[in-house]
Amino acid sequence: MPSIDIEVDEFVWSCSEYDIKELIKVLVENEHLPEGIIDQSGEIKTEYPRKGIMEVDFSEKLEKLKLKYYSLSQEEEEFFDKVFKKYL
Repeated sequence: MPSIDIEVDEFVWSCSEYDIKELIKVLVENEHLPEGIIDQSGEIKTEYPRKGIMEVDFSEKLEKLKLKYYSLSQEEEEFFDKVFKKYL
């Protein structure tokens, strides 16, 4: 893929509102942004509930853990299944 030398802020400021929304959707699809910023209708949420530091820490740990799925032992996987069944 060819490389184009352009400043990110120049690119973003040159985008229309529609282009920005599409960019955010692509970033979510490619897992650069969390899925929670797009609602069920595909629109970008403009308000977010505030999270406490403990909740932010917990969410960050879960994000890291999901990348380690194939490293989990059978017992660890069963543990998480029990937690999921209890809370989800």
